[in-house]
Amino acid sequence: MKKIINVLFMGLVVLGLGYYMAGSYLKDKNTEFAQSFNRYNLLAKRDPKFIQVDYDDANKENDGSYTFYADAYDRQGHWHEIDVHSNDDLDDGQLLKLDTKGSYVKGYQVINPDDLPFKLYRLFMN
Repeated sequence: MKKIINVLFMGLVVLGLGYYMAGSYLKDKNTEFAQSFNRYNLLAKRDPKFIQVDYDDANKENDGSYTFYADAYDRQGHWHEIDVHSNDDLDDGQLLKLDTKGSYVKGYQVINPDDLPFKLYRLFMN
């Protein structure tokens, strides 16, 4: 009985370490698997990121929606690579606040330049 408990405990330790290592590695990756993993990743923080719409870096999908491959910035001004899918008609140069968890984008909202943090205001408005 003691051996069974030890084996189960070691199995849980190995699974926990594997989840921690995978979560730490994938939280900032921008692949389809990483985005799916980050949706439920307990280690990835839910953090707003900001982008400026640029149709030069976008692909038009068959259904009329767009996928933007954008440089996103968090509140501290750190750069992140993000893919954003949109069905809405967005203007070129418009600012979006993304609701993200790791590289997974849950949603977005259009914002005014006055709503940007100061560091990002200088970055986007120059």
